[in-house]
Amino acid sequence: MSRPRPPRPPRDELAEATPHGVLYLRRLRHAQLALSVLAVVAFGGMLGALPLALLLLPGLAGVRPLGVPLPVWLVAVPPFPVFVGLGILYERRARGLERAFREIVGDDDAA
Repeated sequence: MSRPRPPRPPRDELAEATPHGVLYLRRLRHAQLALSVLAVVAFGGMLGALPLALLLLPGLAGVRPLGVPLPVWLVAVPPFPVFVGLGILYERRARGLERAFREIVGDDDAA
């Protein structure tokens, strides 16, 4: 009677490209893709909302703080801190996904 094989570590599954290793990589890629799509949608939503707001609120064109039309202020100033914030959040989440993957795989020396 044969003894059951001990479970193989995920690192071996990845190195030998077994179906389990492929599954680990597919899940990582799926999580990264979901994060990227979320970032693009947030970025696009923010970028698309500005012209839409200007179209729906035509009275904003007449407002001139410091002699500059308000639409110019709205397009030039607020998006950049938001984009930097989105970038920081994206980078933190991406690092978290990689860290979780390394924990599953057991790759301690890559930290």
